[in-house]
Amino acid sequence: MLLTSCSKDEVSPDDAISDNIASLTLGPVLQGANVNRQQQITPEGTPACALDVIPAYAELRLIYGTNNIEVITTVEIGVDSNGDLFTKYSEDLEIPIPSGQTSVSVTLTDFVVYDENDVVIWVAPKEGSTYAQFVTDPLSNNWSLRAGSKNYEEVEVICFDDREVNLYGYQFFDIIPVPLYEFCIFANYCDDDGRHYTADYDFNIYFYDGNREDGKGELIYEEDSPLGPITGDDNGTYWAEPLCIAVPGPGDLASDVPYLVFEATVIDWPNYYTVDGNVETTTQMLTWEVIESLLDRDGDDETTNYWHIFFNCDEEDGPSGNL
Repeated sequence: MLLTSCSKDEVSPDDAISDNIASLTLGPVLQGANVNRQQQITPEGTPACALDVIPAYAELRLIYGTNNIEVITTVEIGVDSNGDLFTKYSEDLEIPIPSGQTSVSVTLTDFVVYDENDVVIWVAPKEGSTYAQFVTDPLSNNWSLRAGSKNYEEVEVICFDDREVNLYGYQFFDIIPVPLYEFCIFANYCDDDGRHYTADYDFNIYFYDGNREDGKGELIYEEDSPLGPITGDDNGTYWAEPLCIAVPGPGDLASDVPYLVFEATVIDWPNYYTVDGNVETTTQMLTWEVIESLLDRDGDDETTNYWHIFFNCDEEDGPSGNL
């Protein structure tokens, strides 16, 4: 079902290049589709694509050589007679070969594709991210390029949904050009005897609508199903990772005016706990003051504090800990 990456070195008298560089061309490969597609085909679970979207350029980051020299650049995307996509010539993708060496190591760490309206359409997911499972070779990709060679390397990409920006393995501000901020949640559930459990829960977040009694306006994340934390069981030790999502800033609203609202509902965790009585749901209005208070911007090592939810517990919800 998945497309695999390939590599080819092409050198001929007509396109030979200097023997002290290696030229790199990157070909974005969209899962199960091509530039002339009539129907979008993607693996089950990946974000849907808009039909007839045409890639215009890619923003990418790579490092090369033993000193990990960084290249961050924007390269136009073309299409050949077979419908295959490729990055057009760029001096930034001519990689110098160290003196006395015959090859150079190159690592591609970031690859994001935009349309002509500067909207992100495709992203190469990174190894270890939630969406890495949908490609055979997630970033980072590593190659050894030979001096005097022209190299074509395929990069697997999937469609991009900005409501799920964190699932590709990038920081949200690496992909979205408008300011977004990280908001993280952790939760505990207490049974009627007061015993604490790490909680599993459904989570939705909305823009605030003051005309509605519940305040829930437009849904920001997961239109078909709610988000929830990643949970696990290590030989009877149950754990859940904080759920972190990217949220927008308040725009022109005052910092003390609600502009977001979240709704979290505790759910059963088989073999660990069963929710007693009625299923508990908590709803919280969020102002910019709340979001900003969780962003620890002191020092060089920025962290994000999380909002702690207590279902059926004596403790009150609020900020706690840091990530």
